[in-house]
Amino acid sequence: MGGIGRNLKKKAEAFGMTVIYHNRRQLEDSEAGGAEYVSFEDLLRKSDVLSLNLPLNPKTRHIISTEQLKLMKPTAIIVNTARGAIIDEAALVDSLDRDIIAGVGLDVFEEEPKVHPGLVRNEKVILLPHMGTWTSETIKKMEEWAIENVRLAVETGKLKSPIFEQKGMQ
Repeated sequence: MGGIGRNLKKKAEAFGMTVIYHNRRQLEDSEAGGAEYVSFEDLLRKSDVLSLNLPLNPKTRHIISTEQLKLMKPTAIIVNTARGAIIDEAALVDSLDRDIIAGVGLDVFEEEPKVHPGLVRNEKVILLPHMGTWTSETIKKMEEWAIENVRLAVETGKLKSPIFEQKGMQ
């Protein structure tokens, strides 16, 4: 559970939700903040709302597909604001059509800007145009972060937030 997950955890708990998580590694208790670490399969089986907050790389492409969707509760809802290709959209549409899961909220799509027609026609789907960061405050903070990141890279050779997966590191 990275920074986005920990931030989302606080918001979910404000709504009375119990938070469980799966991560490449189990976090220290101080980092997890009371959230329970579970296997990926248990995360799918137990989640009422599954929020996907992970990078897209060869290991995570279609990490949610037919077999994973079958493990979920028929009342479960998936929210993906991370990267579209994390979910196999054809499998998602099939699962929604067959009531394997209850619904989905997406602001990212597998082949942006295209949206699977099965998602558009389905009343159990909420679609947004990849706009999670479209506020003046967020844009300003992102600009400041980028400038600081470049400054650090030039002055120290290090980044504020390296993404090791992008270099093939574990």
